[in-house]
Amino acid sequence: MRIKSKSRNHFWGHHKGAEINIERERQADPFYIIVTAKDGGYLYDGWAPREITSIKEAKKEALRGAML
Repeated sequence: MRIKSKSRNHFWGHHKGAEINIERERQADPFYIIVTAKDGGYLYDGWAPREITSIKEAKKEALRGAML
């Protein structure tokens, strides 16, 4: 996985040609995940389950949900 930028509430990077964007406004909010394929199609676009509380868990959810 290639990381472009990351913080406690944000991640942007690439994995297997897909672009991964993960964001949340406040610590108590759920993460919003968008994973797009090389051709621009969406592989994942939605809220992560509320039980996901860290950026590490959100990245795993993005990969699982996008089947990467």
